[in-house]
Amino acid sequence: MGLKNTRPLGATGFQIPTVGVGTCPLGELFEEITEQDAQATLETAWDNGIRLYDTAPWYGRGQGEHRTGRFLYRKNRDDYVLSTKVGRRLVVPRSRKNFQTAPWQGGLAFDHVHDYTYDGILRSYEDSLQRLGINKVDILYIHDLDTGYFPHEQDLLNKLKELESGGFRALEELKAAGEIAAFGAGINEPGMINRFLDRYPLDVFLVASRYTLLEQEIYADELLRAQQQGAGIVIGGVFNSGVLATGIQDDARYDYGKLPVLVADRVRKLQAVAADFAVPLAAAALQFPLGSSAVASVLYGPSQQAEVTQNSANFQHPIPAAFWLALRDQGLIAEHIPLPGEAPSDYFYQGVI
Repeated sequence: MGLKNTRPLGATGFQIPTVGVGTCPLGELFEEITEQDAQATLETAWDNGIRLYDTAPWYGRGQGEHRTGRFLYRKNRDDYVLSTKVGRRLVVPRSRKNFQTAPWQGGLAFDHVHDYTYDGILRSYEDSLQRLGINKVDILYIHDLDTGYFPHEQDLLNKLKELESGGFRALEELKAAGEIAAFGAGINEPGMINRFLDRYPLDVFLVASRYTLLEQEIYADELLRAQQQGAGIVIGGVFNSGVLATGIQDDARYDYGKLPVLVADRVRKLQAVAADFAVPLAAAALQFPLGSSAVASVLYGPSQQAEVTQNSANFQHPIPAAFWLALRDQGLIAEHIPLPGEAPSDYFYQGVI
């Protein structure tokens, strides 16, 4: 792993490691984590060759950036790739006494505002640098601009208009000045890649939980369009919030919540094929997205050292071609979806989109 194993990030000319860690769990989404344990987890990632780190102001309301920066700031800046996000500015809460950090189980006591304006993007970027204690990041993602956070269409359109009226220009200026190597958007929902590309030629999309071993519906309609237009793809949430790492168990999570019945049935089928080939389900989940030439990297979010150690082994676990073909034969991976180990996909050039 490390910087020796990289892929090009779309048409940017920038290379990124094929695997990295996200720091959402270290922002204490599911449980409080001591500073010692957080730093030990990041240290274990580094020792296992991880050189791509993704964070955001929203992760633990600043905690994720603080922890990532405290770990990385003494490292040689040329030895790793760092991404964070814009679109949320952290602010002092109106009522300090009664403020709740939910949905984070821990994190810091800061409120936030969504701001995708020219000034808001620049302020968010500079605030992130100070929380990180590092004066340069490589990639900026527009964060959580979708119907999950803006369920009313007009509210979503208003925020997209903020980007069109100045936010995109701020990001373009940062890139032109050499402050960042690339900018793009974090995607949580189907359809949003197209909505962004209809408005601006972004460099990269960080796709969370929507192109995984469990679901690939956006491949032909969105990932291939992004690739055609020169955008790179980074896949986050490769375990769909946990179930593809843990398998079926009482506390298995899917998209940060309980496991739906239909999803559980599909996971059981995936587990059965994995068992037949003695392939860890988590290994298949980590390696699957890189079967597509559109995908530059995959991210997973550890909360403890043991997860890093296990996933480093999973990422390098040998998986026979027959395993992927068995998943395709059972309809768990569609015919047009590229498989790891295949020759570079021709679907893009055959007009699938």
